[in-house]
Amino acid sequence: MKAAILCDSSAYLASPLKDRNDIYHVDFTLALPNGEVITESTEERHLEKFFDEWMQEGTAQPKTAQPGIRDYHDAFQKIIDAGYDTVFGVYLNSGVSGTFQTARSVSQEYADQLNIINFDAVGLSVNMEQLIQQITIMIDAGKPVEEIKETATWLNENSCFFIALEKHDNLIKGGRGESLKELEDNAFKTLPLLEYIPGDTPVLTETYRTNKQRNKKLAELAAGYQAQYPNQKIQIGIGHALSENKALKLKEAIQELLPEQPVEIRMIGTAFCSHLGRDALSFGLMPKCGVE
Repeated sequence: MKAAILCDSSAYLASPLKDRNDIYHVDFTLALPNGEVITESTEERHLEKFFDEWMQEGTAQPKTAQPGIRDYHDAFQKIIDAGYDTVFGVYLNSGVSGTFQTARSVSQEYADQLNIINFDAVGLSVNMEQLIQQITIMIDAGKPVEEIKETATWLNENSCFFIALEKHDNLIKGGRGESLKELEDNAFKTLPLLEYIPGDTPVLTETYRTNKQRNKKLAELAAGYQAQYPNQKIQIGIGHALSENKALKLKEAIQELLPEQPVEIRMIGTAFCSHLGRDALSFGLMPKCGVE
C-alpha cells in the first residue's frame, strides 16, 4: 500500500503536518462584497486585513464556496500521477457543507485506479487535523489499510467538537446558526457554546455570562473525556479566529485539571472566520490510536 490523504482546507493544517508530500488538499474560496474571489488562508496578516475590511458592522458578509468538482478531479489525478494506490479522504462535517458528498461522488469515478476511504468529520479545524494526524501515524507505521480504516472510523466516531462564539450574528447570517436564533432578541450578551453532532447542524449546548465560566466548562469536558479513556492518551486542540490570547486562557484552564496533557493551538482560516466571527474558538477532543 502507498497511501495519500486528501482533505479540504477547513482542516487548517499546521507544519509539519501540512508540509508532508502525501497530504493533498482542495480549497474553500470566498466571494467578497466587491466581487473579488479569494482563496482562504490562515496567514495572520491576511486575516487581519479580512476582518478590518470585510467583517465590520454594516458590511455585507462574504460568501464561502466549497471546493469545486474540478478541484477534486485535479487532486485525484495528482495523487495517481505520484504513484499512490490508496487515498484516505477527510472532509468537513456534512451537516454544515456539501464537501463530503461532493468528494464521495467524484471519488467513485476513480474506483478502478484508487482505493478511496472517505471520512465525514465530526467538525472542522482541530477535529479534522487530529484525525489526519492519527492516520499519518498509522501510515508511517506500515499498518494495513483495513486496520487504518477501522481505527480511524472509531477515532472519528468517538471524537467531540465544539465552537465557542463571542457573537452569533455571523453564523446566523451565514445560514449555519439555526440553533442560535433564539438568542437574537436576547437583551443580555451571552457567550454560546455549540456542539457539532454528526448528521445535524451545530447544536446550542449552553450559554455563559463570561469567558471564564465557559473555559471552566470546557476544561471539565476535557477532564471528563479523559476519564472515559483511562488507559489511552487523548488529543486536545484549540482553534482560534485571531484570538490567541483567548486560546491560551482556555489552555491554562484545561491544564489546571490535566497538568500533563498537551494542548495544541491552531489558527482558523478565512472561510470559517467569516461565519464564526473574530475571537471565536474551536475545541476538539479525540483519542489517540495507540501507535507512536
